[in-house]
Amino acid sequence: MKKEIPQNNRSLSREEMLDRHRRQEYQDTKNEFNEFSRRALAGLQYQPEAEALETTLNRLDRRITAAGGRLFPFRQILSIAAAAAALLVAGYFLLAQPPGNEALFAQHFDYLPSAVHTEGGDRGSGPSAYEDDATARAKAMLAYEAGNYPLAENLMEKHLDQNERDSEIRLYLGIVLLGEGKAKRAASELEAARANLPQAAYERPAKWYLALAMLRSNQPEEARALFLELKEGKDRYAMGSRAVLKQL
Repeated sequence: MKKEIPQNNRSLSREEMLDRHRRQEYQDTKNEFNEFSRRALAGLQYQPEAEALETTLNRLDRRITAAGGRLFPFRQILSIAAAAAALLVAGYFLLAQPPGNEALFAQHFDYLPSAVHTEGGDRGSGPSAYEDDATARAKAMLAYEAGNYPLAENLMEKHLDQNERDSEIRLYLGIVLLGEGKAKRAASELEAARANLPQAAYERPAKWYLALAMLRSNQPEEARALFLELKEGKDRYAMGSRAVLKQL
């Protein structure tokens, strides 16, 4: 008698998801995974070609973490890759319909890596670094770099209360507010930061995040004007602007 293959309860990992997607293997032919993971794997065939799967997973990872708080051990409970693919199955990325402003924002928003030079604060001492001996400015940026955006927002605001002309920190505050869904406040901070940027290298990032803030606050024409100003060139802001303009 043929031995029945037992259903496996293993969840699909992020690495396996990426590897299967690269090889275009969307079926669990060896019955390796649980039902949820099998459905998730099959859903990967609907991943839009315009966006790399790694980018999709990173963005969904941030959204889920933000929704549940950084103490929520999501990756220990369920594969983020499987969850992302399940959303694809459910129609989260329907190619037949043009995305709305919020979907466009979610597709293109990412936090700007910190380029702020700070005195004080030891980046090698772990999460407590921004709690101890750093200056107020350094504490804010260390919290930002650690991904503790609510704390970063609080520390940045306190710093700006005493240093209102620090447009570099104001720029990052605008980005934090934007990531937390406070688009109108973000636009206000970004506009103020753009008026007095500490270096020319911040001009395009500031304009990009302001455009995203306009997009998220349902001001598509204002956003379009900024994206049009950014669309020439080969940097990430030019490529992102061209992609948004095709769908806006």
